[in-house]
Amino acid sequence: MSNQAENFDADVVVVGGGIIGSAFASLLGKAGLKVILLDAEQRQVNTLKRIDARVFAITLASRHILNSAGAWQRLAESDVACFRKMHVWDENGIGEIHFDSASICQPTMGYIISHQAIVDALQEELIENENVRCIWSVSPSYLKQDTDEIIIGLEDGLRFKTKLVVAADGSNSKVRNLAQIYYQKHDYKQSALACVVTTEFSHNEVARQRFLKRGPLAFLPMKDPYQSAIVWSSSPEHIQHLYDLDATSFHSELAEAFANELGEISKSTDRVVFPLMRAQAEKYTHQRLVLIGDCAHTVHPLAGLGANLGLLDAAALAELIIDSRDRGRDPGRMMVLRRYERWRKGENRNMMYILEGFKYLFENQIQAVQWLRNFGLDMVDSLPLVKHAIMKRAMGLEGDLPVFTKP
Repeated sequence: MSNQAENFDADVVVVGGGIIGSAFASLLGKAGLKVILLDAEQRQVNTLKRIDARVFAITLASRHILNSAGAWQRLAESDVACFRKMHVWDENGIGEIHFDSASICQPTMGYIISHQAIVDALQEELIENENVRCIWSVSPSYLKQDTDEIIIGLEDGLRFKTKLVVAADGSNSKVRNLAQIYYQKHDYKQSALACVVTTEFSHNEVARQRFLKRGPLAFLPMKDPYQSAIVWSSSPEHIQHLYDLDATSFHSELAEAFANELGEISKSTDRVVFPLMRAQAEKYTHQRLVLIGDCAHTVHPLAGLGANLGLLDAAALAELIIDSRDRGRDPGRMMVLRRYERWRKGENRNMMYILEGFKYLFENQIQAVQWLRNFGLDMVDSLPLVKHAIMKRAMGLEGDLPVFTKP
């Protein structure tokens, strides 16, 4: 096979310009690889006109990935909120657990940032990267795979020849469907409602989560000390009921469900509702094609880890591709892709089932189970070494991590 760059339109074609695809494309572009980024949406840099209800809890590891991708430096100070502590408790009992970043000598446990702020920062970085060509409002229509190359065709007739196609186009991935990769889904028969609320009392940079009978309710601290992003998971019928309420009734039900932890709620933004499921692709790789992010897996949002897992996918794959290029080898060969799959698929599967276990444990109404989980919360809360281990793992300070997660 010829390795001459002129035989290819790009070293890598990335499909999907969301947070995961854009971060991955930026990491490769900064390393000198030629990348084409395709996205079905219109380019949306600097379009944030109001408070975005979709927020992500970003770990320290993800911060370093976004920094390596050139996006973190572009976030305004007003875009980034810190949470230094976390408080978790059960509606059915008195068990609770507290986490504090200071206990492991860290200034923060993580950051709360809106989806659109991160997308804007990444897109601004990409359009200034001479190694990345972004094409918006396009959709793939076919793939033609061969031993030495892969061709991706678009609905408008454009086609690109490359060494590797990376699918980052979400849980309803068109690329994954074109490659006929099975995506096993488990419907939780739950929905989540998200919005941003203004509370009577300051959140004091504490992330709070209360496990209710129908599902967890989280208040995530925003930059404004009296604003929190909420994510409320429950049955679809209950979420629809909440969505249909007038503002006053919604504020009242929300404050009551949260045991008035932050006092009365005076304002809220438009509510957003989305279904909950877990899913895992049967395989992450195909001939000269690989899946990352929600295209490969989705998890329950109760710990806010979905975007962080996707960024770890992007960083791991970027590390392997860059290393392969530096060794003068083909970055799209199956040996490289299978190393990525072995690295990330097991990690993602384990986290998927851990989160699912917590979901079902806290929804169980058997009295003995309620007593056991409350006892467990108090027991863990009394064991600093155990809490520290949990925190370090969740914050991305320990584990089998890509180089881009390092400061």
